[in-house]
Amino acid sequence: MLHLKLATDPRWVNIVEKNLEEILTDHAWCEQKAATNAITIITLNSEYPALVTDLLFLPQEELEHFQMVHEIIKKRGYTLGRERKDSYVNELYKFMNKGGNRLQSMVDRLLFSAMIEARSCERFKLLSK
Repeated sequence: MLHLKLATDPRWVNIVEKNLEEILTDHAWCEQKAATNAITIITLNSEYPALVTDLLFLPQEELEHFQMVHEIIKKRGYTLGRERKDSYVNELYKFMNKGGNRLQSMVDRLLFSAMIEARSCERFKLLSK
């Protein structure tokens, strides 16, 4: 379904078990970034009413996810902590086309966002097993 070229190493679950607070904090901030990114796409491409309409639900949904993860963090007695740089996202960003016209930039940003979301879904499925 996700069509990722490389699967997450199954040992990732072992890393999560040893660093649950850090993983939950990272996940919460990823949800916040997804909401911010959706708003940015809307802002930069407001001349496409269908796109704006389709994307309006996304920041709300991502903020709801942020809230859910934050509630889990609090319930476990953890603290949200500070946002940290994500090496996966930073490496992926290097492949984005930085030139081109606005339409190409929008498509690149949407693809970039979709790839990050696909990896997040894959890891959630690993944790759910």
